[in-house]
Amino acid sequence: VHHYAQEIVARWRTSDGEAVDVSENIQRAVGNIIWHITFGVSLEFDNPVLIKFRELQAELLPKMGGPLMMFVELFPSLRRFDFLFGHQMRRLRQLFDGTNVYLIEGIKQCESSFNADNRPSCYTEAFLAEKKRREEAGIPEGNFHFMQLLCSAATLWGAGFDTSVSVIRMAVLELVNNPEAQTRIQKEIDDVIGARRISFEDLKLMPYTHAFLQEVYRLGNALPLNFMRKTSQAVEIDGHIIPAGTTILPQFSMVHTDPSEFERPDFFCPERHLNDEGQFVKDPRITPFSMGKRSCLGEQLARMEIFVMLTTFVQTCTFSPIGPVPPPIEFTTGFSRQPCDFRVKIQPRN
Repeated sequence: VHHYAQEIVARWRTSDGEAVDVSENIQRAVGNIIWHITFGVSLEFDNPVLIKFRELQAELLPKMGGPLMMFVELFPSLRRFDFLFGHQMRRLRQLFDGTNVYLIEGIKQCESSFNADNRPSCYTEAFLAEKKRREEAGIPEGNFHFMQLLCSAATLWGAGFDTSVSVIRMAVLELVNNPEAQTRIQKEIDDVIGARRISFEDLKLMPYTHAFLQEVYRLGNALPLNFMRKTSQAVEIDGHIIPAGTTILPQFSMVHTDPSEFERPDFFCPERHLNDEGQFVKDPRITPFSMGKRSCLGEQLARMEIFVMLTTFVQTCTFSPIGPVPPPIEFTTGFSRQPCDFRVKIQPRN
C-alpha cells in the first residue's frame, strides 16, 4: 500500500498545477494491491495485463449492479426471455469469460511456483495449501476445488476494487470541497507523523482524520444496497410482520442519511464524530462494511488501505479546485456508488 501510494504521489507532483483526474492512478494502485493479495505478484504500475483486466471489470461491475441484473436476480425465470434480455446476458457472459482468462492465468502461475513447505504469501497459495492438506489427510475436498478458487479470486476483485476506489475518490472530493478539513488533517499529520512513513497504528492518535473518514463512510455510501439475506425467524418492524425465510435487501444508506439519526444528514461534518474533548467517537450506526457474522471479511484491509493512501496524499500534497468553484459532489449508480468524474489541482507540500 505504501509503495503504490508513493507511486501515485510521485506522478501527481509532476502535474505542475494542471487539472488532474485522480481516478486513473487510484484505480491502478488499488488494482495492483488486490492482485498482490490474490496471487502474491507485484506488478508494475502500468502493467498492460492489469490495465486490460481492470477495463473489463470497469464494464462488468456496473452491469452486474444495474437495474436489469437486480431485476433478474429477484426473478430468475426472466432469463428464459431471450428476446428481452438475450443481448445483455450474452455481453455479461463475454465480460465474465474475459476476466476469467486473466484470473485463470494468475492461478496457474501460482500453482506452478507453489511450494507447500513455504508459508503462503497470498490468498491463492493459502487455498492451495489447504487443498493439499486435505488430500494428504484423506479429507473430502469440500469447497477447495478449482472453480471455487476462481470464484473466490473474482469475489476479491468484485468486493474490494470498486468500493475502495469509490471511498478514496470521495475522500479527495470532500477535501477539495472542505479546505478547512484538509488543513486540519495536514496539521494533525504534521504533529503526529511529520515526514516519516505513515502506519495504520497512527490512526489512534489522529482523532480528526478518523472523524473525517467516518463521515466519508457515512455520506459516501459506496455500497448503498447490501447483499441479500434471509430472516432466520419472524420479526415485526413498525407493525409489519416479516416471516422467517424472507429474502431481504438491507439498505444501510437510509440509516446513514436518516434525519432522525443525524442532524443535517446531507451536510458533511467530521466534527459530529468528535466529543467535547476532541476525541473520536465510533458510531455504531455507520456500517459501510455491513454487520454481523457475514460482514465484509476485508474490512480491516480496506480501512488500512484507505487511511494509508489518504494520509500519504495529504501529507505530501494539497488538493484544490481548478477554478473558484469546487467540483460538485454527484454520483453514478451501479454495483457501487461512484463519484462522477472530477478534476482537481494538486500542489506539492514542502
